[in-house]
Amino acid sequence: MKHQCLRKKLAIMLTSIKASQCNRRRGYGWVAGLALGLAWSTLLAAPPSHPQTAVEIERALGGEVSNTPSDLQLRGVPSSSGPSVGRLRGPAGIVDDPTSTQQDPVRLAPVQAAESVETLDYPALIQNRPKVAALIHFDLNSASIRSDAYPLLNEYVSALKSTALADAVLIIAGHTDAIGSNEHNLLLSEKRARAVRDYLLERGIAPARLMAKGYGETYPVSSNATEAGRELNRRSEFIRVDVQAK
Repeated sequence: MKHQCLRKKLAIMLTSIKASQCNRRRGYGWVAGLALGLAWSTLLAAPPSHPQTAVEIERALGGEVSNTPSDLQLRGVPSSSGPSVGRLRGPAGIVDDPTSTQQDPVRLAPVQAAESVETLDYPALIQNRPKVAALIHFDLNSASIRSDAYPLLNEYVSALKSTALADAVLIIAGHTDAIGSNEHNLLLSEKRARAVRDYLLERGIAPARLMAKGYGETYPVSSNATEAGRELNRRSEFIRVDVQAK
């Protein structure tokens, strides 16, 4: 009888210990899940890094070139000694960001012939020039601007009509993700850049102040392996070309 009682007490103790351990693990799992949920919510709620208001756009294009690397750095920029542009296509073609270096403060001076910048390759075009990337949404595989992009474009209209940017000359550069052929994406980016230009012209911006150029998929800023990365690559950029570094 004594042995049976001892066995029963031991079994009860073991069951109690296991239950305590199980509850503790559940508690840890609940806390971990809560922490992950809060972190994800914070990430989703974080404000976008692109200028969203006329004041922010005006400040970004106002001629002040910062030596601080921007949030969107080109990935896989072709060079004369590196791989060809064609090898940049697709998820496997994304390479590490080029190493950024600190430069001396930049002084800006008027460009004699702004139109000549259209002949520059993209890395030379954007070097030391004010540039703003904007995620302007288009219909799938189309150059039709979606209605949800109008508020942002209207902020650009207001910025370009401001005193600080009243004489600014811009290239609107169109970029795509790597889905589709090189030829298709180059043509699509050109049409989308023109669509943005036409929208601004219709709202009173002088034609001589705006040029449109498409670069296709050649200059990604993120990996094309994910939808989030492709979303960043499908962008229009406003590059101010009436100023440049001396």
